Amino acid sequence: MQTILAVNCGSSSIKFKLFTIPQLDTLISGQASSVASRGSKPSIKLTVHHEGGRDDHENEEEDENMPYEDVFERIIVLVEEKATRLEQFEKFKADDVIKAVSHRVVHGGTETEPMLISQEHQEGLQKLDDLSDFAPLHILCFDTLFHSTLPAHVYTYPITAPKQEPAIPLRKYGAHGLSYAYILRTMSEHLGKEKDRLNLIMCHLGSGASVCMVKDGKSFDTSMGLTPLEGLPGGTRTGSIDPALIFHHTPDASEKVDFNGLPVSKGEMIMNKEGGLQAIAGTSNFGTIAATMRSSSPDPKSHLTPETAKLTYEVFLDRLLNFVGAYLLKLKGDTDAIVFSGGIGEKSADIRRDLAEHIDGVEIDEEVNAKGVDERKGDVVEISKNKVVGGGRKSVRIFVCFTDEEIQTAMMTLDVLQRRNL
Repeated sequence: MQTILAVNCGSSSIKFKLFTIPQLDTLISGQASSVASRGSKPSIKLTVHHEGGRDDHENEEEDENMPYEDVFERIIVLVEEKATRLEQFEKFKADDVIKAVSHRVVHGGTETEPMLISQEHQEGLQKLDDLSDFAPLHILCFDTLFHSTLPAHVYTYPITAPKQEPAIPLRKYGAHGLSYAYILRTMSEHLGKEKDRLNLIMCHLGSGASVCMVKDGKSFDTSMGLTPLEGLPGGTRTGSIDPALIFHHTPDASEKVDFNGLPVSKGEMIMNKEGGLQAIAGTSNFGTIAATMRSSSPDPKSHLTPETAKLTYEVFLDRLLNFVGAYLLKLKGDTDAIVFSGGIGEKSADIRRDLAEHIDGVEIDEEVNAKGVDERKGDVVEISKNKVVGGGRKSVRIFVCFTDEEIQTAMMTLDVLQRRNL
């Protein structure tokens, strides 16, 4: 049996799943947290999924300040060790069993297909040297691919061409595309409607948050732009603000500073790391913000007051309404569903209810909304009461959908392998 290892590397986390080929059954799943975080001990949680539904859970803590590369190598060792417990293998050795590794990459520029990197691509493998020893094929799955269908009038910025040729065209690219692709496929199955006939407004709300409008099964507009900084405020990102603001806030905004070994402008660093929910509330934890907003006393850990929590929540809701409202107009009343996903979208009954209250004819089932979606089942839940409004027209339906970027990259990788007979 051969497998695909799906890897989702973040700045301080590594998510991973091992799938069978071609069924894409999950054999092992896990996540490393607090990776390369100064003063923190990385932890690796891993689950072995046996036939018949039995799961074995493992959790280990690593040495403080363990380098990112060492954490990844430890993950590979653990996958090899734990896979030997599976009924499908007599023994498991990564370089014999893993056919390909799929990688989630945030920005793919103008690429419209996943990128295959093999041992013949030395330049590409240098970027993936931590993985090249045990897997012959690597497929890069870009978050921007889903938005390659954006029309020109949506992706074009009204500014003159730069004097120096940029690395990629300066236009809207969007993000969270792997999540949106998974949600689109899942909603198509759930509603029993072909993807190319679906009109959706999808809200991927987490520490990084965005909204996407799908028209006839294709991305037609999205809130993030050239970079993930445009659009909704995030945990530490400002989202869209007056472009001149940063030069008044930080007069030396154009100066270069070091960020994780890369030179970036001070203004860009501040808007990405010192903005968003954290800038107003002092915490990026949306659960804490929502709970404190409903409380009569400050949060004992963050010292966040109910007044500040309410302001933070209302800022986020206001910006979300701006995009959802605009996309409802663009779809001219032909919206199959609004779908919430991501950490905030899946867990916050408040944000779902408060957005729905602004849409004519929508009534939320409070009991279902309070329960939300069951992450373990990976299911879809409708939280609206699908009723008829004026003129016999049905109200907009609202769903919560658990998203899975790892299986989406695995599906894209399997497609590449099959199309190229690899």
